[in-house]
Amino acid sequence: MKLLALRLCEHDSNLSYFDGSKLHYFKTERFLNLKHHALDNLWSWKYAIKDAWGIEDKDIDEIAIVVDPWRYKLPLENEYFFPATPFEYLYTNKPVFRVNHHYAHALGGWMFRDSFDSSIIIDGFGDFDRAWTVFKNNKIIEEGSARTLGSLGVEMARFAQKLGIKANFEIDLAGKAMGLQSYGLIDKQYFNVLKDYDLYKVSEIFNFKNWTNYKGELLGEKEILNWARTVHEYMGNVLVEFFKKYCFKDDHILYSGGVAHNVLWNTKLKKEFPNLTILPHCNDEGLSLGAIEWLRQKNHLPPFKLDNFPFIQNDVGPVSLPSSETIYRTAEYLSQGKTVGWYQGNGELGSRALGHRSLLINPLLEDARGEMNIIKNRENYRPFGASILKEYTSNYFDIEWDNDYMLYACGVKTNTLKSITHIDGTCRIQTVDKSIPHFYNLLEEFYKLTKCPILLNTSMNINGNPLAGHPEVAVDLFKNSHLDVLVMGDEIVVKP
Repeated sequence: MKLLALRLCEHDSNLSYFDGSKLHYFKTERFLNLKHHALDNLWSWKYAIKDAWGIEDKDIDEIAIVVDPWRYKLPLENEYFFPATPFEYLYTNKPVFRVNHHYAHALGGWMFRDSFDSSIIIDGFGDFDRAWTVFKNNKIIEEGSARTLGSLGVEMARFAQKLGIKANFEIDLAGKAMGLQSYGLIDKQYFNVLKDYDLYKVSEIFNFKNWTNYKGELLGEKEILNWARTVHEYMGNVLVEFFKKYCFKDDHILYSGGVAHNVLWNTKLKKEFPNLTILPHCNDEGLSLGAIEWLRQKNHLPPFKLDNFPFIQNDVGPVSLPSSETIYRTAEYLSQGKTVGWYQGNGELGSRALGHRSLLINPLLEDARGEMNIIKNRENYRPFGASILKEYTSNYFDIEWDNDYMLYACGVKTNTLKSITHIDGTCRIQTVDKSIPHFYNLLEEFYKLTKCPILLNTSMNINGNPLAGHPEVAVDLFKNSHLDVLVMGDEIVVKP
């Protein structure tokens, strides 16, 4: 049986295809090099599947879709459904089912576990005004309305705008705010002002008027970063208490939705719930993976096989693999202070560079952060992540669990890594083992040369563009930036 799942929406269109034996994944932004690309209509997905896999809708048995109907001017009368409903607007004669947005998030963790005790989804909007949903045993336990209770995803975007943050896409505002709020100080007394507010009153937590009533208009405006830091810290505590309402400490919990990109809140949750699983594809680019899982369950098919997760982008990889000589030479360039573009295999799922589409630099350099900011044309207040050989993690960072997907923050134990240490003393790290062989070998060679098992690792893109999905995009980035070295497969290109 051949199955297709589509996420058609205002942003981040993505498709998953099961060909009867193997699962494939395609995100349109990587193919078109347009960040957050969305298909503009309900028929161009046919061209997308032709481009990605050389198939047509006649080759598919069933289709599932997660869709924002307002984007396509569809009727909004039947927005409250679970888990799925027939969908008749897709310009195909194949059976089509619209899957509940938040349920697709919840089903998207099938590659981690067969089942979870609870799934909690928090984002900007799901279907029918849902801001969050709690699932147990594939049933909705509770859900929150954005209109009546507020939306944490929406409030974080407004929070960023209040701080004066700019972004090419509104969806990127919250991530930038997470970095800037760390420059403030926590006002412990204001915590007491907020003590009666929870996720059911999220708009009041972020209400700046509450702050100016407490501090006074003039002082409140002047100390806006202190407001931001305090509110952000308090919100993390609110999430912990919300999870406690539904989950026991040792439960296996899936957490997804766009809000799950917040590494500081994630860290608070992980400390309280050690069996928490957060998806690297927690934002909407994972929805087609959840929708196709719904089709699999509906048709009682065996579990999907997914090779080389999370490097499953249906993009264009290099024609070769890096040899040991290429890896050694790259490590030498990094030890000499060169900036390196590292383009290997297929791209990572999610927005974080995990060693296939990475820009790298020696973290011991005094101005490594500045050098990378120039290349990426990025705001200088934002922190950079780092990748470390897993076996050395406890020597440098204060963390009690693996962090394979850069989803948590941890304390930095040394003052020699200033370029990857944020103002709050933390770093978002990726713990790397031999499951990512070439990147692991690069880190190992770098360690042999420098006695440092860490590289500053950021995504291979310029601010406002997606991660590189074609060698031509990587070459263009190399030619038109201050990047010193580009390594694609077994090929090394060095600027004179």
